[in-house]
Amino acid sequence: MNTKHVRLIYWVSTLFLALVGLAGILNILMVDQLVRVNRSLGLPDYFMPFFGVVKVVGAITIMVPALRRFQQAAYFGFIFYFMGATYTLMATRSGPEKWGVTLLILAAAGVSNWAWQHLFQPGYKPER
Repeated sequence: MNTKHVRLIYWVSTLFLALVGLAGILNILMVDQLVRVNRSLGLPDYFMPFFGVVKVVGAITIMVPALRRFQQAAYFGFIFYFMGATYTLMATRSGPEKWGVTLLILAAAGVSNWAWQHLFQPGYKPER
């Protein structure tokens, strides 16, 4: 796979992940529908603003080149967060229409991280 393809994969998956992260603003604002969902999962309301801030900070971190030093930690945070979300949804017997979305986000985080490593980590040698 050449560098052009890896860049395309990186930007598509990273923009998707950043949009998901920026949606954390809805958690910070404690939108009623999200509050109801969190309560149905047994999560306390005070988690919502915290999770929202974590997602927004992660989204900003993966998008700003000056924060490249922290991007690996942001990817780890997204993967950890959405693994927990997937587990919580499965444990509460939510259907695949709910936990399938978190699996899609996990896949996007993994693909974005893979492409990031190929593009920006030392030792990456693009194919010609």
